[in-house]
Amino acid sequence: MLETNKLKIKLSKGEPVLGTWNTLASPLVTEVLAQSGLDFQIIDLEHGPFILDKLHLHVSACENSPSCTPLVRIPSKESWMALQVLDQGAHGVVVPHISNSQESIDLLSSIKYHPFGTRGFTPFSKAGGFNNKNTSSYVNNANNSILSVVIIESQEGLDNLEEIIDVDGVDIIYFGAFDLSQALGCPGEVKDPKVITAIQRGVEIVNTKGKYAGGFVPQSRDDVKWLLDMGMKFITYDVDSSIIYSQLSDVSDWFKNEVGN
Repeated sequence: MLETNKLKIKLSKGEPVLGTWNTLASPLVTEVLAQSGLDFQIIDLEHGPFILDKLHLHVSACENSPSCTPLVRIPSKESWMALQVLDQGAHGVVVPHISNSQESIDLLSSIKYHPFGTRGFTPFSKAGGFNNKNTSSYVNNANNSILSVVIIESQEGLDNLEEIIDVDGVDIIYFGAFDLSQALGCPGEVKDPKVITAIQRGVEIVNTKGKYAGGFVPQSRDDVKWLLDMGMKFITYDVDSSIIYSQLSDVSDWFKNEVGN
């Protein structure tokens, strides 16, 4: 049962946080990531082959680590998806393709209990501790501790950024660089000046309004420093599959050159 959200507390102190994307859907990979010292990982139900009835295993792997907070990206803006991942113990919900303030309001309603929202209620879940002995305490903790992350991935989202940020209860604004590159006419070119300029402007607005910004998928220490210098606090370093691939392909290329293959 979630009592305090370590990630939310750290951000509230003005400290940047470091995590990664989890797409491989292996509980053991989740555990490795959780034990590595990261502040969080985003369990990606949009692009990863996760099965809902196994999601609790990934959440528990994070909860059993010293510092790693389990966040879950749902594949759509449907309220039932948010309910499912929260009942299985997610400490925060990451919602893709947010384009206007009403979508943010609907998101907040789906992840908050009364009087702040309309989240379906049961205490007999992993999130509720499987019992109804302290329901009022559970409701208060959930309302205060669950993190909400909205992803801006379209021109409409950029145009409506200020009204999205202004929705009370939205914690983190994440700029999805790959989808934005498509929206801005340069698919996959996340370092295109149009993409960089749009995200830099967005980060400035987010910081001015006292919220937290994230975005891009940095793949080196220099990339991470660049984002910190830009003003981002929520850093998602690479993707689990990419981390494994890049490490092994680098050694493989070196080995072939070394032995003359």
